[in-house]
Amino acid sequence: MKQLYPAIIRIALITAFIIYNVEAMAQTLNFNTPSIVSGTDLQPGCVYRFSSITNGGLIDALVKIDSLIGVSLSGIDATPSGSSSTALQPQLSSLGGVGYHYAVITINFVARGTSIPSPVYNFSSVFMGIDGSNQMMEFHAITLANPTWQYVSPTPKVAVTQNGDLVWGTATSSKPTGGQGIDETDSTQMYRVSSASPSSATMRIGWYQNQAGWNGNDLFSLNMRGGDLAPTLLPVTLVSFTAQLANDKVWLTWSTKQEDNVSNYGIEKSYDGKEFEQTGLLFPAEEQAITNNYSFKDPVKNTAVGVIYYRLKMVDKNGQYKYSEIRTVRIGNSNNGSARITTWPNPVANELHVSLPTSWADQTVSCQVLNGMGSLVKSFTIQQTAIIGLSDVPPGTYYIKLINGKEAITQTIIKSKN
Repeated sequence: MKQLYPAIIRIALITAFIIYNVEAMAQTLNFNTPSIVSGTDLQPGCVYRFSSITNGGLIDALVKIDSLIGVSLSGIDATPSGSSSTALQPQLSSLGGVGYHYAVITINFVARGTSIPSPVYNFSSVFMGIDGSNQMMEFHAITLANPTWQYVSPTPKVAVTQNGDLVWGTATSSKPTGGQGIDETDSTQMYRVSSASPSSATMRIGWYQNQAGWNGNDLFSLNMRGGDLAPTLLPVTLVSFTAQLANDKVWLTWSTKQEDNVSNYGIEKSYDGKEFEQTGLLFPAEEQAITNNYSFKDPVKNTAVGVIYYRLKMVDKNGQYKYSEIRTVRIGNSNNGSARITTWPNPVANELHVSLPTSWADQTVSCQVLNGMGSLVKSFTIQQTAIIGLSDVPPGTYYIKLINGKEAITQTIIKSKN
């Protein structure tokens, strides 16, 4: 446990973060300089307003002391040395006695300067430093809409349970590692709780006391994160995407669902897996179904490469977009009819021998090793023969691509376990 003057203090930090794959990371919620809206300071029923807690300044927090059980509240937002300057930090003092000692505090998120509910988006919290001593064991609980939770460490010292919208974590270790001050490094004493867009959260913070005479102080630091603007999510879910060669054409097929606000699907291809250009454009189905299926054929009869890379660019009506995973199609062992490369052994465990076609003799050839998704693994130049070290490459299917001016040859290899 941590010491604050002669009393025992514990800092339990709640940190929130959620990242949407098309939006910026949520920002810290700043709890500073509260004003009393109603009630008596530090007593049950008192309501405090923390103004402009979000980065955009559009949301206030109304913090209400619901009840105090076996404790008194010595500060709704105490800031002793070493503590956070932005967190909400209620400080409790034990009134003595064996049993549960805790405070119930509700945070209502409202539009700035009003009492109108306003959700905080991307809300998430990490409860930190949950431990105990030979006198008491801490617990932290939170109730909010549709929560999910997870441990931060694979070897937690916190027991977490969930019952509907209530998530409860109790310390299982009576030997804290942090000593004096705030310990934000021990992930075994943490767990994370998240919610997409709550407009309120009820906190139960306290401890179970097993010695009647203990009357120490406990500081809880609630360092939350979130945003005041709804995340903008792309309007389509890609269920499947395939590419297959048949009759000198590459047939691309994909299935989607939840196509709200989709503008178009751009079909892009590349000959090196890096530089893509659009080769086709399809518009969404006029009549939406649970699942919509699409197809596109790309003629490749006279294509002078061994492998072609394809991806989808999914664009919404606001101009936002995201890409699918890359699919590769192997056109053949060679693009010039006579040029062939020889590779051995195949499958290969450690060293792959490569021999160039005789028509490429005395020429410097670019060589690439590509994975099954078309991403570059290794690149170098060779003349006539080479030995490629593959002991550091994970097992799987790979492509050896040799480029000599406008000519290219690609061959599939299998990397086995060392």
